[in-house]
Amino acid sequence: MLTRRRGQWRVQLGLVALALIGATGCPVVNNLPAPGRVLDQQEPEFGRKYYLYVPSNYHDGRKWPLVVTCHGTKYWDTAHRQLEEWKGLAEQKGFLVAAPELVGTAGDLTPPAEEQIRRQMDDEHAILSVVRAISVARSIDSARIFLTGWSAGGYAVLFTGLRHPEVFRALAVRQGNFDASFVEPCLPFLDRYQPIQVMYGHMDPLQEHADRAIQWLRNHDFEPVVLERPGIHRRDPKPVFDFFVDVVRHRPWIRVVVRDHMHDPMRVVFGVRASFEPTEYLWDFGDKQRSPIAQPEHRYDKPGLYTVRVGLRAPKDGRFVRQLQLQVPRLRLGIATPTTLPAP
Repeated sequence: MLTRRRGQWRVQLGLVALALIGATGCPVVNNLPAPGRVLDQQEPEFGRKYYLYVPSNYHDGRKWPLVVTCHGTKYWDTAHRQLEEWKGLAEQKGFLVAAPELVGTAGDLTPPAEEQIRRQMDDEHAILSVVRAISVARSIDSARIFLTGWSAGGYAVLFTGLRHPEVFRALAVRQGNFDASFVEPCLPFLDRYQPIQVMYGHMDPLQEHADRAIQWLRNHDFEPVVLERPGIHRRDPKPVFDFFVDVVRHRPWIRVVVRDHMHDPMRVVFGVRASFEPTEYLWDFGDKQRSPIAQPEHRYDKPGLYTVRVGLRAPKDGRFVRQLQLQVPRLRLGIATPTTLPAP
């Protein structure tokens, strides 16, 4: 009985919270100075608008981290509000922030799954184009690109982030909306080593969404970092930044890269992208064949699903193993210091 009353009390508070949010919007919290440049940009491939914050001490002499942040439902949140929320932290800690305009982040009037996935695909194209455009124009560290979002921005974070672990070092969802049918197109591309944070308020009206997202990730072999905080639908980005710092310091960035052979569908080219230079490799292609070279090319005799593993040795005697499921022939959907984000 006590548990039921607590649950009813939480639901009632959540409904009150939604009423207050709807009446007042979601105020942006940014008490830090931000004397850098706020740029109103348009990515060149699809013409999507985005905002970019460049810290005042930016220079091309070093590689800078990039945080891409996804806004929630319009009116309650916008790309500009996301930039305003993050820019003071970016100035203080030393990273760039991009906030693209999105079309698939309606948490109140979400369309059917087919239409929502189409919108998410459009957002994915735009987000990747934004990353490419900034990486060309600025000195960006490709091993420190992160994706985060607030509220219904969680749709874009999981869809684009899970489909492109080779681009985004880590993902963070804050008080996010979630629907399992919206992430089905991510299944062929999942990398269970990709760090993911899910954060929510202890009286948050979207807590059930967070619970479903956490369970879905665990069901697909992820170990999400779960952070429950006091309050309701809070916008503070600092816990996300702290998570990204922890990822860079304690979790090496290793991505297995798989490329199709131009003329032979049974032949695959493998490689590794990492935040360190491996000193040794050992590939197991899942068909009793192995290779010790960095970028092997392997031909499979029969179509099927293979478990591919690669063992790596780091310069300081660290050993790491990465594993993926590979369908042959291949099928790919869609487009292909404590106070700073440390270098890898």
